[in-house]
Amino acid sequence: MFIKNDYVMYGLTGVCKVADIRKESAGNQRGEEYFILHPVKDEHSKIMIPVSRGKARMRPLVNKTEVMKFMEDMRESDDIWETDMKERGKMFQERLKSGSFYQWLLLSSIIWQEKEKKKTLGKKVSMSDEQVFKNAWNLLCEELAVSLGMDEDEVISMLAEHSSMVR
Repeated sequence: MFIKNDYVMYGLTGVCKVADIRKESAGNQRGEEYFILHPVKDEHSKIMIPVSRGKARMRPLVNKTEVMKFMEDMRESDDIWETDMKERGKMFQERLKSGSFYQWLLLSSIIWQEKEKKKTLGKKVSMSDEQVFKNAWNLLCEELAVSLGMDEDEVISMLAEHSSMVR
């Protein structure tokens, strides 16, 4: 169970601070308990999630030990680049929406590697692949920055040091 002032990953919204947990006092949801979340990128926004359903889309932030293990696991993973663009797009979206740090790291890495291959040929990845890369990269960088107390440059340096992926 999350408590007030915890930082959590909430779906594709990104890192949020649990500002409060309270029972609704009016309307159809009276008596139901809610997480009140504030995204770190927009602290003025407020997201209310029923406690009974919020846990499905919320998870704790990763720690440095988990990150290092994920990077090691990623080195041993199979190449998941799908040549069929439609199938690749579907697979990438599923992995992006999974909310899994490991999937975001894997997506960022394989798209980065494909970008590097294409760059040597004077080409680029498709716009949809680039968008998935940006989304996955931003989510994982945001999570690492908050979780490990780093700025984005430090996160990039850490990822570069431990993997073949840099921005």
